[in-house]
Amino acid sequence: MEACRASSSLSLYLLFSFSFAFFMAALGLSDDTDVISSTCNHTLYFDVCMSTLTSRPSSRRADVHALAAISLDVGITHAKATISYARSLSKQKGFAGGTYASGCIADCLEEYKEAVQSLHDSTGALRRGSYDTVNALVSGAMTNSDACESAFGEKPGLQSPLTERNDYFFKLCSNSLAITNLLG
Repeated sequence: MEACRASSSLSLYLLFSFSFAFFMAALGLSDDTDVISSTCNHTLYFDVCMSTLTSRPSSRRADVHALAAISLDVGITHAKATISYARSLSKQKGFAGGTYASGCIADCLEEYKEAVQSLHDSTGALRRGSYDTVNALVSGAMTNSDACESAFGEKPGLQSPLTERNDYFFKLCSNSLAITNLLG
């Protein structure tokens, strides 16, 4: 009787284990997220890393090199969206022609254009395995967003309308640096 119960328990356990593994694989929650999670554990902004990488379907079967490329692409996408947002701001009252704030917005547009170019160049460097170049270019892009933010701080009482975007871009770039550093 004891042997029958043990055999029955083992059968139930195996059935549950296989069912659970099948269910997880069907949801795409197998080892793929483990690679992303273990990669993101090396970043300063784990939650940002997880949300950005898992939002891209191509990350599901990606290795660390591909995750680095995805993280750079996310940064490019965010920078381009910030350019669009800054352009729309430049047409609003208070940011239109000739004001100090309009000059800051114009500076931010230039800074983010340079950041996009740096991140595009960094994707080429990543493909070539030139990780030091990637790090230099991504660090430069971070400096561009810092310069954008700093421009507003030079005039007392003027608040940057891009603070959240600049902070998020900084985090994206920081994560890209951390992921790239895992490669070499």
